[in-house]
Amino acid sequence: MRKWVWVAVVSVFTLLLLAWFAHKARINSPFVQVQKELARLKQLGEPTKLSDLLPPVPANQDGTLLYWYAITQLEMAERKLPRSVSDSIYEFISRQPAKPFSLTDVQKALKETRPALQTLRKALNYPHMRMTDWSVEIPMNVMFPQFSKFREFARLLVAEGKWRKRQGDIDGAIESHLTALKLVRRIGDEPSLVIGFLAQGGIFAITVSGLQQVLSDADASTKSYRALLAELLAWDIDRDLVRTIQSDRVMSIITCDWMNRKASRKLLNDLDRLIYGSSYGPLQVNAAIWLRDKNTLIAHNELILLKHYEAALNLARKGVPYDRKKLKELESQWEREVDRPVMKLNLGGVELFWDENFAVELLIPYMSGIFDKAARFHALQRLTQVAIALRLYRHENGRYPETLQELVPKYLPSVPVDPFDGKPLRYKRLKSGFKIWSIGQDFKDDGGVERKPRLISGDIVWEAVK
Repeated sequence: MRKWVWVAVVSVFTLLLLAWFAHKARINSPFVQVQKELARLKQLGEPTKLSDLLPPVPANQDGTLLYWYAITQLEMAERKLPRSVSDSIYEFISRQPAKPFSLTDVQKALKETRPALQTLRKALNYPHMRMTDWSVEIPMNVMFPQFSKFREFARLLVAEGKWRKRQGDIDGAIESHLTALKLVRRIGDEPSLVIGFLAQGGIFAITVSGLQQVLSDADASTKSYRALLAELLAWDIDRDLVRTIQSDRVMSIITCDWMNRKASRKLLNDLDRLIYGSSYGPLQVNAAIWLRDKNTLIAHNELILLKHYEAALNLARKGVPYDRKKLKELESQWEREVDRPVMKLNLGGVELFWDENFAVELLIPYMSGIFDKAARFHALQRLTQVAIALRLYRHENGRYPETLQELVPKYLPSVPVDPFDGKPLRYKRLKSGFKIWSIGQDFKDDGGVERKPRLISGDIVWEAVK
């Protein structure tokens, strides 16, 4: 009898021990940890689903239909114009045209696209837009066709501005660029992943380049300068950068949920081949997708993604100059996570490998490139603000100031700092103009000299000869 008592005690103890281990495994499983992390984010008020990012917009504040109508008008106009006309527009607005262009073609393009530009101006009177169709079956198939068209609108507005300058209408030229700047700000109303932020900044760079050409040797009215300065101050770059990273995080959450609920293992393996595979060579099969529990595998990837986005958001919220050391650490950590050597076994026509982090590689962008772009957008914005403030100062004082500190507080609340090194923007008063510059992405002060390639070397410069 005593023997059976001991057997019963041992059996119960063993069952309790197994139950305890099972409980610990469950609460420490990646799936449970993901649910806890999402609950924490919701408690903090962070967006975790699309409806958090895209609240309903009242119909009387939504310009979406007008934007699409403007795009339709633009496409109809472009179909009527030969390719050479588009080339002429591109060369006309370039600071250093690469080839000859026809002013007749430029005039023809502006005349043909005038209705589209008029409709765009009407659309910009509405504070909101909802251009993206998020209802696709596969989240990664979301498309953003509007951005290429918005870029075309920006080029046309800059060309219109330069044309108005040729006719002696400097304030009109400023109005064209103001319209493009307003488009930049409106794009930020609808979160649209990294691609949207980069398109937004690209349109801003096109517009600033056009403004530099208009104002390098010409002067506008005080009213136009004040309108320009107000619009420049209105674009909150860091706000849109934060919303971009939040949007990417939400899309990652949605995609991981889709992978869990709807994607077959075969489809996941096909997606994985987008990273490693090609149309040639052996068929590549990620054994982790086929052999591991799918929910656990996806949750493992989602945890890495959520952790990475959290770190990126912390950096973005601190603003410029961005912490380069922490940014490099984040990038190094990401590379360690996703670029770990994978086990491979070649079986003739099939190559087997084991990679548990396939979804991370598929979904997350390189953050350092995004922060570099954001810093450049900040530099262009601040240089333009200072350039306009300098013109306002000269309107009232008949000369440019000796230092930028003289602009404070009447024209600027403070001297803007260089977003790359945190020091005040550099300024040099010229014989009849001025030069202001940021040290740029190479973190070297070249004395206000631009170098090639301009995006990664040399200074970012605004110079006026008048």
